Amino acid sequence: MSQEASPGPDARVLRRLLEREDLDGFVDAVAPLLPGQAGDRTRQNNVSGVRIYLKWCAAQGHPVLHPSDAQAAAYRSWLEAHHAPATSKNRLSQVRHLYDALGRCGVTQEQPFRGVRGPVNRPEEHRDHYSAAELTRLLTHANTEERALVLLGAHGGLTGPEVLELRFEALRLWQGDLEVGGRVIPGSAELLEALARWGHQRGHTALFSAQGPVFDLASAFLLRQRIFRLCRRANVPYRAWQALRNAAGLRLLGLVEREEAQAQLGLAGSESLRPLVKLSGQPQRRRGPKRRGEHREEEGPQAAPGHPRGAEGQ
Repeated sequence: MSQEASPGPDARVLRRLLEREDLDGFVDAVAPLLPGQAGDRTRQNNVSGVRIYLKWCAAQGHPVLHPSDAQAAAYRSWLEAHHAPATSKNRLSQVRHLYDALGRCGVTQEQPFRGVRGPVNRPEEHRDHYSAAELTRLLTHANTEERALVLLGAHGGLTGPEVLELRFEALRLWQGDLEVGGRVIPGSAELLEALARWGHQRGHTALFSAQGPVFDLASAFLLRQRIFRLCRRANVPYRAWQALRNAAGLRLLGLVEREEAQAQLGLAGSESLRPLVKLSGQPQRRRGPKRRGEHREEEGPQAAPGHPRGAEGQ
């Protein structure tokens, strides 16, 4: 990452600021030596990380200019107890940048954080999803609109913004699919039926000629509100919309090849799918195309009831 060319503040000035416990003044003085450019996100994140570390040192009585190995290990433990693995790793990296900057200024040459590595981040452990049993309860308690919403996420794998922007013109129920975000999404029998019922309830008896928004939801907040209220009625823990997409991903991994699951979800690459593959517990990559009429015995552990229409022929 780029850094601004600057000789940096005088070492005596930095020491004096710390002696006066002027943490804000110290951060302002050292900020130009941190990664990034003034005002950009990289610089802001590094300044934030340094400020958090300085406040921790003050609260715990640890010296800033003479850190020990034990101090570095204690900060790592504190981060792990208060932040996700990815955030902890970033905060440790920001402290290393701080001590690199102090070393260039001649304030201190001690850098115990170089030997401290952040926790291993296993994305699959943080992929929240609705289980098959939870989806069954949601669908049991859902009204016509809510059923269509849940299945668009849990079977269709649509994102929240895609649901908000979905138009009747994108529903090709007579073909058994939807065209969303430049991709064709095969619809399960449950999803297609739910969309047809919702369309009829809205007065569209001939969906092939219907036009306009599928839902009257003006914001992501209203979408979350619909799902939250349904979860309360069904006695299911509320989760973000992404949990429905993750359920769709797990379901697809039990029905189609990984490349097809990736394409239907609109993921940019195989790395984006890997956490769901690990979460699904699949022992190895499936090989060979799936033939029409072939039935797969192994399905993802979270597979929702029902198969996508035409999935065998994809």
